Amino acid sequence: MEMKGAACSAVVVIALACSPSAFAQSPAGGFRQDVVVTAAAVPVEVGSVTRTLTVINRGQIGRLPVHSVADVLRLVSTVDVRARGERGVQTDFAVRGANFGQMLVLVDGVRLNDAQSGHHNGDIPVPLDAVERIEILHGPGSSLFGADAFGGTINIITRDGGDSASGVVQSGSFGLVAGRGQVSARTGSVRQLFAASVERSSGFMFERGFATAGVTSRTAIGEDTRVLASYLWKDFGANGFYGNAPSHEWTNQTFLAAERRFGSWRGWQASGTGSYRTHGDHFLFDVRRPGVAENRHRTHAAIGSFRVSRSVAGRASVAGGAELGADWIRSSNLGDHTTRRVSAFAEWRQAVGTTVQFDSSVRVDRYTEFGSAVSPSIGAAWWPASNVRVRASSGRAFRVPTFTERYYSDPANWARPEVGAESSWGGESGVDLFVSYSWQVNATVFGRLDEDVIDWLRPNTSERWRTYNIRDVDTVGVELALRRTLAAGAFVQAGYTFLDVTAAAVSQLSKYVLDYAPHGLVAAGSVPLLKRVQLAPRLEYRHRTRSTGESDYALLDARLSRAFGRYDVRVEGTNLANASYQEVAGVAMPGRAFTVALAIGR
Repeated sequence: MEMKGAACSAVVVIALACSPSAFAQSPAGGFRQDVVVTAAAVPVEVGSVTRTLTVINRGQIGRLPVHSVADVLRLVSTVDVRARGERGVQTDFAVRGANFGQMLVLVDGVRLNDAQSGHHNGDIPVPLDAVERIEILHGPGSSLFGADAFGGTINIITRDGGDSASGVVQSGSFGLVAGRGQVSARTGSVRQLFAASVERSSGFMFERGFATAGVTSRTAIGEDTRVLASYLWKDFGANGFYGNAPSHEWTNQTFLAAERRFGSWRGWQASGTGSYRTHGDHFLFDVRRPGVAENRHRTHAAIGSFRVSRSVAGRASVAGGAELGADWIRSSNLGDHTTRRVSAFAEWRQAVGTTVQFDSSVRVDRYTEFGSAVSPSIGAAWWPASNVRVRASSGRAFRVPTFTERYYSDPANWARPEVGAESSWGGESGVDLFVSYSWQVNATVFGRLDEDVIDWLRPNTSERWRTYNIRDVDTVGVELALRRTLAAGAFVQAGYTFLDVTAAAVSQLSKYVLDYAPHGLVAAGSVPLLKRVQLAPRLEYRHRTRSTGESDYALLDARLSRAFGRYDVRVEGTNLANASYQEVAGVAMPGRAFTVALAIGR
């Protein structure tokens, strides 16, 4: 892989803080002790993290008008959630201005990205009731996780089995009928969770209806063994998703993952993981012309990894490991292709006293088709006071092209197989300020230099889009956040993100690189109105720029709920201002809609 290196210019980031549950004891004390799994090679206390990290916990998820992982990610202004359909039917995620292919999705630390197309990275096969929390690591993540993590890494952490049951049934506009729930039990050392969800809608316009179903089983045996099995099926109208035609699409996904901790030997802790994922995609470009531009794709991914870690002299730790992986596709349009890789990684973390933390990591990935990539990173954090943390980090990332970017062809698109890998340098530094027991204020500045970025270009609207490594893209931005934790789990929060993206000029129309949101504002909360009545609003504003022009829109969603013991009656509204908007160019989104729901359990 001929990946160009560049010294990244110094940038400053004032970091975004983490989970509200981390402050149960004191502004900094409880925060320091909370454990996260995405910011390092092994789980670490969040107070030692040198990277910008956001955690959305189960308490927030349960209180807000959200029904999918895509909905939850809308709570973070720096994550640009760009839906082609309702309820996460098909959604792209962009972090810090990177495009949808330049971010990484994990489930319990296991890679979920699809080798066929980044548009399938939002096919997350975990019902919302099976999610314990979502950790979002901002900035380059290739030194920890390998390819794709330019803008950030999203890690969905599943719930541990206990003794509980909960569920929601819902009905509303556009013929929506939905239900989801989970049940968990504990028997001796075995903890089992089972979650399921089903949804259907007739749609707000022709060929925009959908039906989805998903199930997840998570089994934990003691503290050392975990097995996850998930299945997701979708059938949805894709009118205008990939061109000016009433398309239709069917996808299905099976995801299996297992982790085993092997105990310690001479101070070394060892663990291993294995996973298999298969994703099917049946795409009909125009339902009026069945058999014309009709594609069937099936991707497979298998990964095995082994890692070790140990403490050194009580103030330092070292971790390392190796990973083998393969992606292959069998497709009526793309053909049959296989990519294999082998990776090795290492990390060093060093504490100086109780207030300073340093870390550095490096990963080497070797691909059969793209060559090698070396991804280093370095970071530092300092607590000058008990309620202030200052930190900085920098790292390199890379991304290999998807099979679609190399081989896909239809009446609107024509890929080029010679496109190669992308590379990036990113940097950040930050301050977290905990003003009091309940207040936290954050501000962030970040920067990234991308090289050989793949874009789809065409000279005019009558030609097909084609892929090229044609762009060098520079991104700088600012993130601001404010949060207040209230009594009994209530909260209010707001975040603002500014982006400035500069790309090398091209003489043709661009599909993705210059399609971003330079301004994004998100505010949400859950507040009591009466003794058993809760109001949970969410406001999102985006100012978008793309090669065809600029647009502004604001989306207001809200939930009003009334508790009756273990039952909740909920009335929800989405797009209450009835805004006309497109998160993806050419793909209209629905107007105002309402639902009524009955929930049981907590």
